[in-house]
Amino acid sequence: MQFKKIAALLAGITVAWAATANSAERADASEYERWDPTDKRFYVAPMASYSDFDEDTYDTDDAFGGTLALGKTFTKYLALELYGFHFNGADSQINSNDVEDIDATGYGVSALFFPIRDIFPVFGVAGIGQGEYEFNGGVLDEGEQDADFVDIGVGFLAPLADMGVDNRYDIAIRGEVRWRSYDVESDFSDKEYQFRSYVASLGLQIPLGAKAEPPPPPAPEPVAVPVPVPVPAPPVDSDGDGVPDNRDQCPGSPPGTQVDANGCPVQKEEPIVLKGVNFEYDSARLTSQAQNRLDNVVNALAASQQIRVRVEGHTDSKGSASYNLTLSRERAASVVSYLVSHGIDRSRLQSEGYGETRPIAPNTKPSGADNPAGRAQNRRVELHVIEQ
Repeated sequence: MQFKKIAALLAGITVAWAATANSAERADASEYERWDPTDKRFYVAPMASYSDFDEDTYDTDDAFGGTLALGKTFTKYLALELYGFHFNGADSQINSNDVEDIDATGYGVSALFFPIRDIFPVFGVAGIGQGEYEFNGGVLDEGEQDADFVDIGVGFLAPLADMGVDNRYDIAIRGEVRWRSYDVESDFSDKEYQFRSYVASLGLQIPLGAKAEPPPPPAPEPVAVPVPVPVPAPPVDSDGDGVPDNRDQCPGSPPGTQVDANGCPVQKEEPIVLKGVNFEYDSARLTSQAQNRLDNVVNALAASQQIRVRVEGHTDSKGSASYNLTLSRERAASVVSYLVSHGIDRSRLQSEGYGETRPIAPNTKPSGADNPAGRAQNRRVELHVIEQ
């Protein structure tokens, strides 16, 4: 059947357009404006048509013809058209009477629906109208009969711009297939004859007139000119301690003096070296003399409940560094344990050991000889007040 071939041709054009449209989107579009799917201009669509009648429709032969539509897009999804069609040359057999030639002309109104126009400009179409059938040959020779018709179908638009063509007039290839039903009223037999056919059409859709210019971009918002804000003079800091004179409660600080937020010298807490707090050789066990000295510390801490202290243990450089670090930590912990055992709250005490890393005297003399006096100073326990 010829109609199947034409329908296949329309499908092939659709597939080819989809493929070329994808590649054209990557092409340089600077030489033409791309087709606007929401173009609101009127358009005209001339198309060649092929009508394939149902086999049950009086054995009517297929026929060629043409279609002309005048339409307008109203929204992205809807267009309305006035259209007319004509075909001739179809032979038929009505009531066993041969009709050698049927000419048909019709006029109607169609609505085109674009459900996915942003993705692919396919459309559904429905139409209604009236026309005339002219029968030549047989008992109906030279007879013109009125006909009402309805049709429904699908179609597509293939903008030439999407195929990479320099399309300055926004022309698109248009193809569609409609199922059309004709009700022909006979003036000769007072009967109504029904013709059913599939109509495949292919042509162009051409906008009329110039495309409307896009609205100008909105005027830019006026830019407010900032009013310069006078920069205040920098505050005076006469003694250069970083605190301006208007907040300096201790003016005249000597250069290099560390001051607090009020400009007053920071009072540094000096560690308390617990002299006489000794341990048994190579051990963290306190000697009896050391315990007596720590009793004085217990009394002082008991009298000042707000004070919290950190106990630090130190050694000289005899032995390995790792061993000395461990020993210093154990000795600091031993002092803390003694203070706790004599009533000092554990939450007020911290302990830390630094091994041989923080000497306060040289372990050897400049000649390289051992310095027993310096080593004795380095083997020490210190108290640091951390809160009061």
